[in-house]
Amino acid sequence: MEEQRRGATVSTDERVLATTTSELPRLGSGGPPPAKRVPFRALRDKLVDLWLARELLRQLVGKELKVRYKNSALGFLWSLLTPALMTVVFTVIFQYVIRIQVLDFAAFFLSGYLVWQFFQNSAQGSVGAIVGNGALIKKVYFPREVLPLSIVLSQVVHLVLALVAVSPYLIWSRGWSIVLHLPAILIGILLVTVFTAGVSMLLAGANVPFRDLQELIVVIFMVWFYATPIIYPIAMVTGSDTAAGAVFGHILNANPMTWFVKLFRESIYGSVVSNPRCAEFATVNPSDPCPYRPFLTEPQSWPSPELLLGCTLAAGIAFALGYLAFHRFAVNFAKEV
Repeated sequence: MEEQRRGATVSTDERVLATTTSELPRLGSGGPPPAKRVPFRALRDKLVDLWLARELLRQLVGKELKVRYKNSALGFLWSLLTPALMTVVFTVIFQYVIRIQVLDFAAFFLSGYLVWQFFQNSAQGSVGAIVGNGALIKKVYFPREVLPLSIVLSQVVHLVLALVAVSPYLIWSRGWSIVLHLPAILIGILLVTVFTAGVSMLLAGANVPFRDLQELIVVIFMVWFYATPIIYPIAMVTGSDTAAGAVFGHILNANPMTWFVKLFRESIYGSVVSNPRCAEFATVNPSDPCPYRPFLTEPQSWPSPELLLGCTLAAGIAFALGYLAFHRFAVNFAKEV
C-alpha cells in the first residue's frame, strides 16, 4: 500500500510538472544547463527561473494542502485542533503542575507556539523534499527550490487559519487591541516565512549528501523548542542570578526564533516582565519566597525598531545562506538522490 501511495504521489507530481514547466525557458530535461556562467549572472538567471516557475509553485502548494489531509475525516480542522490540543496539554502541565505564574497561560502559550509550529512543520517537512522526489528530479529540470518552498507556503496557509481560529479567544482574553496590532502580526508572518524558507532550503539540500540529517532533525528541533521561550517567559531566565541562568539567557537572546516569538507575543499577548517588588523583597528577605506574583504582563505593543531590524536581518541572512547553500548542493542532486 505504501508503494502504491508513493507511486500515485509521484505520478501526480509528474502531471503537475508537465503542465507547468513548459513555460520555463532554457530548461532541458534531466538537469540544469551545463554551461558555466558568471556567478552573478547565474544567480540572476536562477531567480528568473524561480519567478517563471511561480505557477508550478502555486500548484505544488495546492497539492501539499490536498495530500496532507487526504482520507482524513477532519481534514483542515487538524490544523486548528492541533494547537488547541497542545495548548490544553501545556496549560495543564505548566500552569497547574509546574506552576509557571504567567497571567492567562493559554493565550501566552498560543502567542508563541503558533509561530513555532509553523517553523517546525515547515523545516521538518522540507528535509525530505528533494530525496522524496528523486524520480522527478532525474526526469525533468525545474527550479529545485520550489519543492521546499511549496511546503513552507502551504504551512503559511495553516498558520493563518490557526490564527483566525484562535482569534476569538485571544480577543476575549487579551482585548480588542490585538486588532490594532494586526499590521505588526502580518509583518511578523512575512519575516518568519522568509527566515523559514532559508532554513528549509538549507535542510532540504543538506539532507541529500547527509541522509542522517533526517533522523537528527527531530532531536535538533526538540532542543531548539526548549531553547526558545514558548512555554516560559524569557524574564524567567534573564532574571536569574545563577551563572547557568546567565549563560542560558545569552543563548536565548542569540536564538533567532526568540526574536520572532517575541515579535508575535508583544503584538498578540503583551510583554512579560519580572515584578520589581520581588527584587525589592529579595534584598530585604533573601531566604524567603516572594509573596507577590513573580511576573507582570504589560499590554500589547508595537515591536521596537531594534526587534524589527533584528528579525529582518535574520530573515534576510537565513534566506540568502539557505538559497546559496541549496544551489551548491543542487549540483549533485541528480546523482545522489
